[in-house]
Amino acid sequence: MGTIVIDGTKTIAETDENFVCLTLDIWPHDECRWSKLCVWDGHASMLNLDLTLPILNKAVQAFKSVRIRVGGTLQDKLIYNVGAGFKGTCHPFQAIVGSLFDFSVGCLYMERWDDLNNFFNNTGAIVTFGLNALLGKHNTKGIQWEGKWNYSNAEALIQYTVEKNYKINSWEFGNELVGRISIGASITAAQYAEDLLKLREIIDRLYNNSQQKPLIVAPGAFFDEAWYDEFVRKTGPKAVDVLTHHIYNMGAGHDPKLIYRFVNSTYLSQVSNTFEQLENVIQKNAPWAAAWVGEAGGAYQGGSPHLSDTFINSFWYLDQLGMASLYNTKVYCRQTLIGGFYGVLKSSTLLPTPDYYGALLFHRLMGPGVLKIDNKVSSDLRSYAHCSRGRSGVTLLLINLSNTTNFLITIQNDMNMSLQKRTALREEYHLTPKDGLLRSSTVLLNGNPLETTKEGDIPNLVPVYRQSNSYIHIASWSIAFVVLPDFVAPACK
Repeated sequence: MGTIVIDGTKTIAETDENFVCLTLDIWPHDECRWSKLCVWDGHASMLNLDLTLPILNKAVQAFKSVRIRVGGTLQDKLIYNVGAGFKGTCHPFQAIVGSLFDFSVGCLYMERWDDLNNFFNNTGAIVTFGLNALLGKHNTKGIQWEGKWNYSNAEALIQYTVEKNYKINSWEFGNELVGRISIGASITAAQYAEDLLKLREIIDRLYNNSQQKPLIVAPGAFFDEAWYDEFVRKTGPKAVDVLTHHIYNMGAGHDPKLIYRFVNSTYLSQVSNTFEQLENVIQKNAPWAAAWVGEAGGAYQGGSPHLSDTFINSFWYLDQLGMASLYNTKVYCRQTLIGGFYGVLKSSTLLPTPDYYGALLFHRLMGPGVLKIDNKVSSDLRSYAHCSRGRSGVTLLLINLSNTTNFLITIQNDMNMSLQKRTALREEYHLTPKDGLLRSSTVLLNGNPLETTKEGDIPNLVPVYRQSNSYIHIASWSIAFVVLPDFVAPACK
């Protein structure tokens, strides 16, 4: 038994209204570098995914408005089949061992761009598209690339997009091209800043008559404090709207120790340093910019088979959604919507994984206002509180990492208001793995398996109702969202 105290008098951070984000990557289906497993088999990239499949459309539509970030490693080798010097000269990716990322330059045909935008429009997606920031540059030594950005192809794509009236919420510049921890090519902060200012000029000019000007997002990289610091100082006020960073803090997908990290509270907390450092860079040198997690898949190298698509992955994923929110992270993009082992939809069947349902509940229940929570119950009970989304009161996310302890929790209001006098019923959404197996790819909601219909419809997510003044019971190895509609929180008005 224990008490959790929520301070509803003021928010300690804010997320974007649409915080949950899912990614589409660019890998061709024959990306088979890591093992005999072709991680991207099944046509699961933005270049070849069947966008007409009802189950795919319904899974995205269930959010009503969800962010989709299109990009990844190969975006900096992707040419757009539009504009002088590029139209008619580009070809699909070919595997070439020894070239950057072991692939040739690839091609985005405008017919495919039309289809993608049609899909985004039909599903209510809010789109971030990652541009090629390497074009025009050459490799000088080691992983260093130099030279001015050749912007003409990106400009032609943006021009085409504006003329077609496609709604792009944000253009992202480059992918993992930063400092020592880039993934194959590295650009100095000074050069990156110069190139980004050119993109800023292009966006301002081409969207001059548009009501909504898209955001510029950069650098989509692993956080390097000195590099990010120099980059924002050299770009200057309001050039870059969003600073994105990538997180794969669980380790390599094939690491045998991986499974133990998901239930290790100390390990899960370590990454909070990165969130804090980026928040400091923004407060100090770029107060006009927002922080986003532009890509996070838990385990890198495509995720981990029989882990990334099972219930245990939700311990990492939902915990990190809660933790990122505490540091004013506005948007959190999960690698991936589909593709690799870490897709929230399985590549082979498009069936939702446990993380899909966790993301959907977070999106529907947790509002942008983040509240301070005092939890002295146990380090194994992870807890986060937000203003409820779209209604009064507060919603809690509780994650029990213990396999032996069930918790009985009372909730107290920091304003010394007991919940005893309450009349409204609270809603509870308890997530547990089927048959108690952490590696189950089926999740139970309040004891009932969540399964799509034959037509691909997402099931209704129905809570159980409890008296407000009763204990909240959190079973071992489980996750719960608890909605307290009559919790008095002035900050949530």
